[in-house]
Amino acid sequence: MKLLFVLEDFTLGGVERVTLQLIKGLLSEYNVEIAATSQCKKGPLLKDFEDITTVCDSASKLNSFKTLIQQYKPTIVIFTKGGLSKLAVVLPKHCKTVAIQHVPIQLPEESWVKNVIRRVGATLLYRKMDKVVCVSDGIFQNLIKLGVCSKSNTTRIYNPVLSEDILTLADQAMPEYEDYYVCVGRLHYQKGYDLLLESLIKLGKPTCKVVILGNGPDKAKLEALIKKYNLESQVILHGVTSNPYMYIKHAKAILLPSRWEGLPTVLVEASYLKTPIIAFDCRYGPKELTRNGLYGYLVPFGDTTQFASYIDLIEQGVLKASVDTEEFTLKSSVQNYYKLFKSL
Repeated sequence: MKLLFVLEDFTLGGVERVTLQLIKGLLSEYNVEIAATSQCKKGPLLKDFEDITTVCDSASKLNSFKTLIQQYKPTIVIFTKGGLSKLAVVLPKHCKTVAIQHVPIQLPEESWVKNVIRRVGATLLYRKMDKVVCVSDGIFQNLIKLGVCSKSNTTRIYNPVLSEDILTLADQAMPEYEDYYVCVGRLHYQKGYDLLLESLIKLGKPTCKVVILGNGPDKAKLEALIKKYNLESQVILHGVTSNPYMYIKHAKAILLPSRWEGLPTVLVEASYLKTPIIAFDCRYGPKELTRNGLYGYLVPFGDTTQFASYIDLIEQGVLKASVDTEEFTLKSSVQNYYKLFKSL
């Protein structure tokens, strides 16, 4: 059986990370090839993919993809992001298709018109898929509720977030910071860092240090807000790192002020490393991962006062236990994908 994974590019994103993990786990049983639709052959993860990569870089993606299909003759094509599944129009009928949905169909930042377009587009694309994999129960329910998919062609498989490598990397070195909280994610409206700054202000005179790992389009806006709130000595924009795990492990807690998620990988990693969690109850993921707040501090979305109060509790040493993370191991995820592929 031949598998073809379709990605956008090789950037250091969550989708690319978990795809790499999954492919490594599947290589013992399947022949695996990768197609990237971006014309850019660069990215931090390219070196990890290089031995099993075919880059689909033609200006005409459909023609290039069709040629690749004819050459490789895959049994199953896996689209790692929902929008990529539009390429399925050039696939032969005997080729099975799987689309992986990582985020909600309707996004809070979009207008209702754009959300309707997203919903209609996803419905048209996904009804032609043999299987749609949702990375969380929340996204599964979202797709069913909106009528985008039927239960018969939709399933939930958690991402293969965890491996023993994480423990090794977490102990590789000590961070250059002490007594800090950590956030991991791109500097973007979705991640809610502006709400985090509001929470810090509500601590009164915040003395706690927050290290943010990531880059993104909102860096200048965030820098301006940090200056406006006089938080330059408390909030550190560290940038991207290839080893976030040592920062997560040694943090007082991981903070997730996101406006929306699909399944926030960093919360799984934090639980695995026994780092406390404070997260907004956004759609989707935090409630599911913390078991409705049993294994982490879950804050009603947008309640920056409550978010601040939980930071204060952590400062006082009031911690919660970490959730069991077995379902997020590579072994568990690969077994579920084995079952899925054999059922097609």
